Amino acid sequence: MITGYDTVLITAAPVDAGIRVMLDDLHGRWPNMLVALGGDHVGPFLPWETTRAQVPAGAGEVYVARDAEMERRWDDLGYSLMEQAEGPFAVLYQSASQPAVEIQLNEDPYERRGLGFEPYPATLVTAGLSLVTLVTPDADGTFSQGLLNALRQALVSQARG
Repeated sequence: MITGYDTVLITAAPVDAGIRVMLDDLHGRWPNMLVALGGDHVGPFLPWETTRAQVPAGAGEVYVARDAEMERRWDDLGYSLMEQAEGPFAVLYQSASQPAVEIQLNEDPYERRGLGFEPYPATLVTAGLSLVTLVTPDADGTFSQGLLNALRQALVSQARG
């Protein structure tokens, strides 16, 4: 079953290192966390301690379940919230394939204060950047937003070195 909500991030940070930081932190809350790597096929799901060193650089797919029960139920329930308002999620990433893309800025990137702001178009030069897609159970829930914030913080920490 395919469900879930996709959020795309664009980063210059080493994504594999950011994922390790994020999942190391989550592993403190989910000590029985299982992780599968994707590619031609997904799996097998193994304990995080086993999979941690195998997270690929450059491009990859990382599928995460809290425990064996969540992993078993994933096929039937998809990316949905389960016990404790938590659910499985995935992080998929690859190098940007286009050298530039047109975007719209909805927030002032210059952080000017006291001036009005109207969204405007811009061009994002993506050379050297990675696209990271976080697939979560929903868009606005506490669990999904927590994952997004954790991934964002982990990538920022890796970009700063």
